[in-house]
Amino acid sequence: MRADSLDVRRYLDTRRRLVERALAARFPPRPSALRRAIRYSLLGGGKRLRPILALAAGEVAGAPVRTVLPFACALELVHTYSLVHDDLPAMDDDDLRRGLPTSHKVFGEGVAILVGDALLTEAFELMAGARHVAPRNALAAVAEMARAAGEGGMVGGQALDLEAEGRAATLAAIRTIHRRKTGALFRAAVRVGALVANARPALLRRLTTYGEQLGLCFQIADDIADAAGAGDGRTDHVLGKATYPALLGMGRARTHAERARDAALAAVAPLGARATPLRAIATLVVAQLDAPVVLARTG
Repeated sequence: MRADSLDVRRYLDTRRRLVERALAARFPPRPSALRRAIRYSLLGGGKRLRPILALAAGEVAGAPVRTVLPFACALELVHTYSLVHDDLPAMDDDDLRRGLPTSHKVFGEGVAILVGDALLTEAFELMAGARHVAPRNALAAVAEMARAAGEGGMVGGQALDLEAEGRAATLAAIRTIHRRKTGALFRAAVRVGALVANARPALLRRLTTYGEQLGLCFQIADDIADAAGAGDGRTDHVLGKATYPALLGMGRARTHAERARDAALAAVAPLGARATPLRAIATLVVAQLDAPVVLARTG
């Protein structure tokens, strides 16, 4: 099956709804302000791309969706926590997220900080309690998530991003920021799905390369969309962020996105029809720059 033979929008929508049902069931309504704020941030939209990638990678490696789903949801909890904290006045100071007021604007900074803390902690409880997974595989997935979220990954990337604001940046420095701030969780998404499925080393290597290249492609596309005015918060330009368009211009930035896409596609090319969703997603990340309706910013 070729990537262009898959209705990728229907695929993404079906998987998104699956993930959102699981997230809503994990966090049913409660009268507390913290639970209201958690549900506001977690269930207020988004493409659920990272959990979808985990599910797709798990299927490539032979794991049923139900087996990977708790780990996929944990990825979304970590991602949402990062967004809530990134929006805080001490970070990017954004007023809008996915077209709605950011969490700290609605519930206050203190509650927003606690929302992020709760989501990160709950992610690991969710993985630890997953059923139908061999303990060794579950532990490997938990360790993968911790590496991706911590100082060597997303948090470290955010620190580098803050340090780079308003400064001249090299391409190597921007690539390092992207690899850690955004790419680490994309890499983890496909690796977690594969690890839960006890994927063979050769398959895990291919999926790892795919995740790394897709993460880079996605972040460059996100930078381009922001530079074109597709964002709903303070733009990277206003914040003085280190981005591909700021350094290279829109045309050359898109070329880099296309190269990363091609590298992602090459990594999973030998996997045949089972990797069709992964190929379709990589293709769409660049294609949506011409019609940004599916994987727009904040995906």
